[in-house]
Amino acid sequence: MKLWVTYLRAIAAMFCWAITFAWYKIAYETYRPYEVVFLRLLLATFVLFAIILLTRHREKIQGRDLWRLMGVALFEPFLYFNGEANAMQYVSPSFASIIIATIPIFAALGAWLFLKEKLSVYVILGVIVSCFGVVIMSFGSGELRATLTGIMFLVLAIFGAVGYGLLVRPLTLKYSTLTIVAYQTLFGAIYFLPMFLIIDGKHFLNVEHTLTGIYTIIAMSLFATIGAFVLFTDVIRSLGVAKSNIFTNLIPVFTVVLAYFILGDRIGIRTIIGLSLTLIGLLLSQYTDLKKLKQRYLLGRSVATQRT
Repeated sequence: MKLWVTYLRAIAAMFCWAITFAWYKIAYETYRPYEVVFLRLLLATFVLFAIILLTRHREKIQGRDLWRLMGVALFEPFLYFNGEANAMQYVSPSFASIIIATIPIFAALGAWLFLKEKLSVYVILGVIVSCFGVVIMSFGSGELRATLTGIMFLVLAIFGAVGYGLLVRPLTLKYSTLTIVAYQTLFGAIYFLPMFLIIDGKHFLNVEHTLTGIYTIIAMSLFATIGAFVLFTDVIRSLGVAKSNIFTNLIPVFTVVLAYFILGDRIGIRTIIGLSLTLIGLLLSQYTDLKKLKQRYLLGRSVATQRT
């Protein structure tokens, strides 16, 4: 896959996840959290396996890899969602943003330790600068409040996100993205089924369903559960875990920009500084690859000039 296409996929995936935060507010007007996540996964499972059947894109999964796919789904969406969703009851959004921003740091460390990914100086500096940018944005967006319970839930979310990347990376080298995401959503739906039935099942049966709520869940399923994971899995395959996860810091960037254009939120000087550092860190982490991309572009132009 061409490098610039990989970058576009990463940016598109982050945009899909960022806009989901706005859709959550709409969906929660009718449905509860476990209803939303379970229905998203259930719909995505049917869509993905329908595509597999229609395109005859069936891949035989080895027994040990099936267990790994179950592990991928356990880490994300199950552990990550439970950690993040429950944490928000005990910490402020600003504090949560700061803690979640450390995911690229732990992902890079995990990739280096367990997957033997090489971390250049540019990658390390890029991760640090980008995460620092998110922290500055978070300081400018509200109070910092947290309890020990909330912090533990956030640690669980980080554990889920990092574990997902480390487990899915080897699978991307053996199976197609469609197969990986299909099984990931299937097992994710199975994991969330008991919680859906026990915690929100009665509410789902008695709630007055709305077309707005249903359409929102469908949009979240298609764009965030299917679209974003399909795109990001390809990015992990191409860039590895460390370089891929730093793109997650684009989520708060998109969130701030969307809030400015859609909700009319103000963007202060601290937010601008944070946004700038986040983007600088992202570019810095990809410096080596961007340099190669520029060299190929210049070489292509040179060859084209010679031909003319």
